Amino acid sequence: MSGFSWSHRKADVNGVTLHYVRQGRGVPLMLLHGWPEFWYVWHRNIPVLAEHFDVVAPDLRGFGDSEKPAGAALDSYRLDHHIGDILALADHLGWRRFGLVSHDIGAMVAQGLARSAAERVSGLFFFDLP
Repeated sequence: MSGFSWSHRKADVNGVTLHYVRQGRGVPLMLLHGWPEFWYVWHRNIPVLAEHFDVVAPDLRGFGDSEKPAGAALDSYRLDHHIGDILALADHLGWRRFGLVSHDIGAMVAQGLARSAAERVSGLFFFDLP
């Protein structure tokens, strides 16, 4: 197991405050959770991956400890909002390119991000895509 412990952080990005967990160093890697999960779904993966990667596992907007914007879901939780959140978080972290591992709703976000900003994605893995 990694000698690094994870840290809980928050970032004001794209008009919302996102909570995320970070551990490790190396190649940037973002883990995106599914429905109705939050960052903790990756708690067993983070320490192992952190031995080789700079791992960030955010709570998507509306999940876990991230901000829950008011308003109708169609107005506040569109795919383009989630994509913008993740790109803005990557900018906040100083990441130009990063890998994505994703599940369920997170996989939908990752796929949309890869389509709209392919130059930012160094690797893409998703499973159980809705």
